[in-house]
This record gives sequence, structure tokens and C-alpha cells, in this order.
Amino acid sequence: MPRVLSASLLSVAAICLTGCPAPENKGKTSGGGKETTGTAAGIKVAFVSNNAAEFWTLAEAGARKGEKEAGVQVIFKRPQDGSAATQKQIIEDLLAQGIKAIAISVIDPKNQTDFINEIAARVPVICVDNDASASKRRCYMGTANLQAGRSAGKMVLEAMPEGGKVAIFVGQLDPINARERRQGVIDVLEGLEKSTGLRECPDDKMYGKYKVIGTYTDGVNEAKAKDNAADVLTKNQNEPNLCLVGLWAYNPPAILGAATDGKRVGKIKIVGFDEDNATLEGIKKGEIHGTVVQQPFEFGYQSVMMMSKIAKGGEVTIPANGIIDIPHKEIRKDNAQAFQDELKKLLNK
Repeated sequence: MPRVLSASLLSVAAICLTGCPAPENKGKTSGGGKETTGTAAGIKVAFVSNNAAEFWTLAEAGARKGEKEAGVQVIFKRPQDGSAATQKQIIEDLLAQGIKAIAISVIDPKNQTDFINEIAARVPVICVDNDASASKRRCYMGTANLQAGRSAGKMVLEAMPEGGKVAIFVGQLDPINARERRQGVIDVLEGLEKSTGLRECPDDKMYGKYKVIGTYTDGVNEAKAKDNAADVLTKNQNEPNLCLVGLWAYNPPAILGAATDGKRVGKIKIVGFDEDNATLEGIKKGEIHGTVVQQPFEFGYQSVMMMSKIAKGGEVTIPANGIIDIPHKEIRKDNAQAFQDELKKLLNK
């Protein structure tokens, strides 16, 4: 990433730490997704998430800050069922409303690339959080997921240094962010110094001292996520070294819920992703070893600022590789409270 861009990111991060007042929004449901629309008039831009998880509340807060600063109207949509078909319908509805640019967390990159190209022929497209790298999007803005996965893998080593069994939980494996996070975790377990890309890493196999007993998907259904974790705990009741890794925001709380019900809290290890409050509380209590957090506030803020500039005919700086990396952070017991306090500022709580 060019130095000028890195400096810009540092500047934006400094600004965001001050938080922002939440504007008055109007909410409605349309096209299978929850829609919130700001009050600004004029140019319309849109942000479409990949599901309805609470994770996106921070992204919307950042988008509202960008909306206020850029003087545009932001339509923020969350597909309620997390399906590519619903996301497609939402985007088509937004195009009919005359949006001038759109940011999308793509659900199924392989099968949505042609559709993304069709959109890109009409309005500028930014991929956020989950990329469609083969498409004609302007850029990808978000976490370097292989490296974030490595951070989670490092936490597994810390929590269970003697080795053992590892189970991985995620909503879907179609999104590349899910596959890259899983890959990063496994690369660290296997002892690889670097992660260079996706490769064949089957379940039920030893990676160094660790056996990945399964990768469990839940279709973005929190109840199913908890059931998956409970099933793993039941099948491994007598396993002394067991670590459950949740790759999407709601997975760690679901795992913790299953462990609580099964009276296994403190007897198993849990490593997570994202900053769900239940995850952070679990870390502070010592029930979860740690979590890898992204910066969804920045996803919303920076994407809106970029879209507004493009829509107004301005020039934007995009790295040659088309990727704008928004760094992740590692949260453990020693910094969980400070991070929670930072989140409250961002959400104006």
C-alpha cells in the first residue's frame, strides 16, 4: 500500500476515535433487507452488507459519519437471510432508486461476479469486508483475512500450547473472507511462517500438533451455530485439549452459550472473531481466550467518503493491487475493557 494511503488511514483512525453523534435515521424493510436511510438530500450512495448481524451496526455508524461529512444520502441495507438472491434483489432495487455508487460485502463471489460486473457498468462498485476479486469493482476495502486468520491461529497456540483438537465454526464457506480466515488459522497450526493463499486443507487431519476435527457451517443462523458447537462438545466430552474457533461475529457467543449449557466453560478453549459484546465480556471473565477484531466503523466511513468523492467526479487514490487494507487488532483480557470503551465512543454511547 502506498505511503500516502497509509498516512491517510492513520489520520482517519485518529479522527474516528473521537466518535460521532448518530444522525436521525428512517428505517424500513424492502427487498428482504433492513434499510436505514439518512436525512441528507442530493447524491445517493448505498452500502449493502452480507447479512443482518450486529457486526454491521458499527459499519453503519461509520457510514453515518461519512454521510454527514460528505453531504450525501446513504442507504444502508442488511439482507435479513444472508442469501445471495436476497442481496441481488436489494441491489437491483437500489439501482432503481438512482444511487450513484455502491459498497457491497459480496456473499458468493464465484457466482456473483457477473452480476457485480453488470452493476459496475452502471455505477462505481466498492467491495467491502468480502471481495469479488475477479470482478470489475473499483477496489476491495477491508481486512487482510489471511493475516487475521493467522492472528486467530496464534491465539489457539497460546490457549492450547501442547496441541489438541480444533473445531472451526463459520456461517458460510462461499465468502472468501471465511475461507481465508480458516486458511490463516490452519497455516499457523501447521507451523508455516507465511500464508500465501488458499490451498487444500481437509478436515479430520493433523496440522502440526493440532487435529482440525471439522469446519461447521450454520447458514448465518445463530441457533444452528449454537447447535453445531453443542454437538462438537457432546462428541468430545472427554477431550482434555479442545479449542473451538468462531470465524464470524456471532459464532463466539454461540460457542460460549453451548459451553455454558454443557457446563464446559473453563474446560475448553474458545477463540473468536469480531467484537460482539458477549465475546468481549467472555474475554474479560476469562471464558474466551481472545478475539480478532476488524474495524467495521472504518469500513462504513471510508467507503462512504470514497463513494461520495467518486460520485462528485473527484479522484481517489487506489493501490495498484486494488486492495485497501484496514488493519485488524488482537483483543485479549488485558486490553478488552479499553477496546469496549473505544467502541462506546464510536457508537456515541
